[in-house]
Amino acid sequence: MKYDFDQLIDRDTTHSTKWLKFSDPDVLPMWIADMDFLCPPEVTNPMIERVNQGIFGYTDTPISLTKLFIEHVHKTIGWKIEEDWIVWVPGGVVGLNISCKTVLAPGDIALVPSPIYPPFTEAPENMERGFVKTFLKDINGRLEFDVEDIKELLSDDAKMLYLCNPQNPGGTVFTNRELEDLSALCQENDIIVCSDEIHADLILDDNLKHTPYASLNSFAQENSITIMGPCKTFNLAGFPIAAAIIPNEELREDFERNSKGIVAHIDTMAFVAAEAAYRSAIEWKSELVEYLKTNKSLLSKSINDIEGLSLCGPEAGFLAWIDCRQSGLDSPVKFFVEEAKVGVHGGEFFGNEKYVRLNFGCPRSILEEAISRIEKAFSQRK
Repeated sequence: MKYDFDQLIDRDTTHSTKWLKFSDPDVLPMWIADMDFLCPPEVTNPMIERVNQGIFGYTDTPISLTKLFIEHVHKTIGWKIEEDWIVWVPGGVVGLNISCKTVLAPGDIALVPSPIYPPFTEAPENMERGFVKTFLKDINGRLEFDVEDIKELLSDDAKMLYLCNPQNPGGTVFTNRELEDLSALCQENDIIVCSDEIHADLILDDNLKHTPYASLNSFAQENSITIMGPCKTFNLAGFPIAAAIIPNEELREDFERNSKGIVAHIDTMAFVAAEAAYRSAIEWKSELVEYLKTNKSLLSKSINDIEGLSLCGPEAGFLAWIDCRQSGLDSPVKFFVEEAKVGVHGGEFFGNEKYVRLNFGCPRSILEEAISRIEKAFSQRK
């Protein structure tokens, strides 16, 4: 490989949210979706050049960034986006909240497939709107829609459905058929979909391809808000930036109006980093995906060899949704953190306390140490 993903980086002195999480210094943090890899020089060198320029005033969205993003999406997943469809926002979570405010009037509700990343349920609460959870089915370790459950929850008040594809925390890459079934249901009930597709660049299964919800048909295109961006792909979580792709002009104008006065300017350096990533870091991204595939394989084999644990995915991303239902543990997260000294994310954070989520986006030596600790802790259980 051209890039060294095995390199260990000390993040203790950088106020890292990931590495400051646990008071016990012996706990290995593997919880939040933040990889422990250096950004490529193709991204950092342009950032250094921009810093050296020395003036950091308000910055307009570079047209060149938008064009690069459009080219990237078309080349990687075959979706043709028009320039006018794109509204840049300071991060995907911001997009979830603006979408909620835009689509839902007071008294309206959103459908939220669970387990899911908590900002999906926090957004309606932030905007003083309602939501109901529809629970995804675990089919041999793969999280899938329960269409019948969704149908039962539909009401006149349901105006929006949140979609996370690839799914977080489960890592499912939903198939065309799954998405088409969902789209048909939304069309029958006049529901707008807000689709977070922030992990779309990190498909780990060679037999799978990401399908944007909005690309399915004309109804999906005109009744959706798609959120994509470089932050997960290129490990730029500290420079939040995302593209809200909204083909429907009226919906897009409402989205922009609801952003005014509450959404901050996008950081100047976020623009620089995003543009550099889409322009010059695609080779780094390709090597990252190969490295993550090997990490996933190593983790999956090891976890499935431990009695009481199972791991099927993820099909995309770098987050492992480990099934602990057969382990007999009252609190899997407590056991992982306190006994194994591996700082996973508790499943209750996403909607199911019998799972834990582990971030394997790290140098292989760190992952191997985590696996060793987990194996030891389970072998010594009383």
